[in-house]
Amino acid sequence: MKEGSPSARVVELDALRGIAAVAVMAYHYTTRYAEQIGHAGGSLPSMAFGKYGVQLFFLISGFVIFMTLERTRTAMDFVVSRFSRLFPAYWAAMAITAAVVYTVGLHGQRLHMDDLLLNVTMVQDFLGAEELDGSYWTLEIELFFYAQMLLWFVLGWLGRIRWIIGGWLLLAALEGLLERAGWHFPYAMRELLILRHVPFFALGILFYRLRTRPAQWRGDVAMIALALLAVGIGQKPLMLLVAVVCCAIFAAFVRGWLRFLNLSLFAFIGGISYTLYLVHQSVGFVAIYRLEHAGVPAWAAVLASMTLAFTLATALHRLVEKPAMEWIRAEWRMRHARAQEA
Repeated sequence: MKEGSPSARVVELDALRGIAAVAVMAYHYTTRYAEQIGHAGGSLPSMAFGKYGVQLFFLISGFVIFMTLERTRTAMDFVVSRFSRLFPAYWAAMAITAAVVYTVGLHGQRLHMDDLLLNVTMVQDFLGAEELDGSYWTLEIELFFYAQMLLWFVLGWLGRIRWIIGGWLLLAALEGLLERAGWHFPYAMRELLILRHVPFFALGILFYRLRTRPAQWRGDVAMIALALLAVGIGQKPLMLLVAVVCCAIFAAFVRGWLRFLNLSLFAFIGGISYTLYLVHQSVGFVAIYRLEHAGVPAWAAVLASMTLAFTLATALHRLVEKPAMEWIRAEWRMRHARAQEA
C-alpha cells in the first residue's frame, strides 16, 4: 500500500477507532466499575481519561460520514450502508448481552421487558427507556447525526456545510449558555439536534475538508476555531481540553504523521472496534464481578474480561457484522440493478 494514499489514511483512521474503543473499555473496567459496583479484588489505577475516547469516535464519524455522502449516489444507498453497518451486529450483541445479563448477570442490569424491547430501536434513551448496556447511549447520538447529514444530502446542501456547521455551533453555544442560566432547550430539539455533541462531529467534517480541499484551509481552520469556541462556551472547561487534544490527533492524521499506525495489530483492533464497543461493558462487568468474588485479583479479573470481550468481538465481527453487511449491500445492489433494467 502506497504511503499517503487515501486507503492508507483510512487504515490509520480505523486504527484510531480501535484505540478509542480500547480506551473506553479500560475506563469502564477500572474507573466506571469501581464507581458503580466496586472492585472486590483490590484497587486498580484510574483510567478516567479513557471515557473521552467517545469524543474521538464522534470526530471520526464526522469525517467518515461526510466522506461517505460525497461518494453516495442516492439517499437509500446511504440508508442501506448505515443499516448494514450498524444494526445486524447491534442486534447480535444485544442477544449475547441479554443472555448473559438474564442468566448470570447482576440484578441491577436486568431491565423490564418494555425497556428491553425498546433497545432494539437503538434510540431507547430518546424513547424514555433504560439501556441494556451502558455503552449504547452513543449509538443514538450517531443515528441522529446520520439523519441530519442525510437531510442535508437530500436537500443538496452539502456544498453549504460551513453554513450548516455555523448554525450547529451557534445553537450548541446557546444551549450551553441557557443551561448555565437555569433555562433549558426543549428536550426533543436538544436531543434530535445532538447539541451537546455536534461540535465534535463538525470538527471531523472540517478535518475531512482540510484533507480533501487544502486550498480552502483558511476558512476551515477558522471554522475549527469557532467549533472550539462553541465547546468552550457551551460545555465544561475539561471538554475544551478534550476537543483540543482530538484536534491535535486529527491534525497529525491529516498531515500524515500517524503512518506508524499502519500495522496489522492496529488494523485488527480497528476492524473489531464496533463489536468490541457493543459487547464489552455489561458482559465484562458480569465477568469481573464473578471472578473477583471467586477470589481472583482485580487486575487478573480485568485482563480476563478484556480477553473475553476481544474474543466475543472477533466472533461477532467475523460471523455477523462482516457477512451481514456484505450480504445486505450485495442484495441492495442487485435489486437496484434489476430496477434500472426494468
